[in-house]
Amino acid sequence: MAGIDLHSLMEGLPPGLRHALGEIFEFDRIDSTNDEALRRLRAGETGECLIVAREQSAGRGRRGHQWQSPGGAGLYFSLVRELPLPLDRMLPLGPVIALALRAGLSDLEVFGLSVKWPNDLLSGNRKLGGILVETHGDDEQRCVVVGVGLNLRFPPEVMKMIDKPAVDLASICEDDLDWSHLLPAIINRLIEYIGIYREKGFAFFQNEWNKFDRYFQQDVVVQVGDEKTIGRVFGVDETGALLVRNATGVQRLVSGTIFPSRHGAGPKP
Repeated sequence: MAGIDLHSLMEGLPPGLRHALGEIFEFDRIDSTNDEALRRLRAGETGECLIVAREQSAGRGRRGHQWQSPGGAGLYFSLVRELPLPLDRMLPLGPVIALALRAGLSDLEVFGLSVKWPNDLLSGNRKLGGILVETHGDDEQRCVVVGVGLNLRFPPEVMKMIDKPAVDLASICEDDLDWSHLLPAIINRLIEYIGIYREKGFAFFQNEWNKFDRYFQQDVVVQVGDEKTIGRVFGVDETGALLVRNATGVQRLVSGTIFPSRHGAGPKP
């Protein structure tokens, strides 16, 4: 199958949305769109922008994990927005971005997607997209860099290199998708959700997260450093922290990685 053409994705951005994004930088190949965004911010460049690449040579996920980013196979971008909030308010932004991605794809009639705490987008038990949120500046002049990697049409040999179950959008949609509408739909929702979060905080999104959480009321193992918490997920609280109930009570976790229990994740209730 042919790869996805970056220019066709970019041409779908209407003039009004292009203006709202500020500057737009397109790269055929780059180490990482997040790294480029941070380089610009550290060099003193200000203003909101969008950085999009056809291919990344050193794409990054959470906790320094590599993000496979072959040319023409995915959507790789970083959105830079001004967000003058305290640093502790940045932690719940990952789940908000995951919800925005799900909503943007739902607008394109891509249904049946779910989210995995803290910031993965899933189809079934397979990962469709990931998010890396980083910040620059202080509470008065903070910028947030929202990095997104979305699998669009991955070659089978690359899919085999991914160490966790993964899926691409072409497989889900059977190519019945107008790719020119993809980026505008996602960016519109990202800007909307970030704006709501700035004004209302994560509590506004709590019910939405619990509705689409793949592991809601499922037994899981949560790895936090060298420690493991085993229990049943009961959603997130108003701050975005994961609630896991076990024999000792309800544990509130603000970081970690979820793994299904040995029983696996059953159907959502």
